[in-house]
Amino acid sequence: MNDRTTPFSAGTLNVAVLQVAPVYLDCWATWEKLKEFGDRAVAHGAELLTWGESLIPGYPNWTAVDTTEAQAPVYARYWDQAVTLDGALVADMREFAKTRAVMLIGGVAERENGTVYCTLLTIGADGQLLGRHRKLKPANLERTVWGDGDGVGLRTYETKIGKIGGLNCRENWLPLARAALHQQGEFVHVGVWPGSDRLAGDITRFIALEGRSWSIAACGLLRSSDMAHLSAEEFPLRDAMLSRKSTWQDGGSRIVSPSGEVVAGPLIGEEGIISARLTARAVVEARQALDSSGHYSRSDVLRLEVRQAATLF
Repeated sequence: MNDRTTPFSAGTLNVAVLQVAPVYLDCWATWEKLKEFGDRAVAHGAELLTWGESLIPGYPNWTAVDTTEAQAPVYARYWDQAVTLDGALVADMREFAKTRAVMLIGGVAERENGTVYCTLLTIGADGQLLGRHRKLKPANLERTVWGDGDGVGLRTYETKIGKIGGLNCRENWLPLARAALHQQGEFVHVGVWPGSDRLAGDITRFIALEGRSWSIAACGLLRSSDMAHLSAEEFPLRDAMLSRKSTWQDGGSRIVSPSGEVVAGPLIGEEGIISARLTARAVVEARQALDSSGHYSRSDVLRLEVRQAATLF
């Protein structure tokens, strides 16, 4: 006999991507700006908010400009502006999530002891800090700023329409990192990016088709004008960056269905909010043909070992 509860596949989740430029190298001002965009999205029914990689306090683009001693004071400011998991800014993020009953998944620079990490935070709609995922391997010149992450954050979290997971930037291109989330039954995948339509476009759709899951690219934006508030003393590489190019990150946020259809976005070259109502049914139906999180993965033959710590933090 069928029970009279609502079928799981009838569930929906309203998500919003906040494509915002940081108040560069200012964590609190950037968070206040994100809150304004977040409140606009919540007023329109958003139940989950996401934003780009290391948006708080900004992506370390200065590493591409100069390799001299001028980088040292910039790194020091960046270190100062990186958040700590037990600090006041994360506490305010948790309060924001709780008072608005909205889940948050977004990128920050996180500091622990002497190291800064590129971290993806997940905060529940009850304000609980569910987890942090530190980028496994910073790419290119990022390695002069961020330390290597670990496997602790390769986890999924429950939502109304199934499990959600996420990866930072080029991690989304790592087959085994994606597989670690597939084998946990991921229904929604969030890829956070500093802002690159070129990098985020193809892989976001590929992840949707590979996992038969909802796939979200949450991108940032960075223009030279977003650095103009900093003095040359505060930011010794300011003039070099201002003269190099007008746009450093161009956005590219989008939401893709389990069938590979782009249902929102791409948003390129401007700040804004894109949103969509995700359904569990779309995932379930798509997985009749291919289920990378289920029997089609042949877990009896193929198995991935993920080295995770015994405790979350």
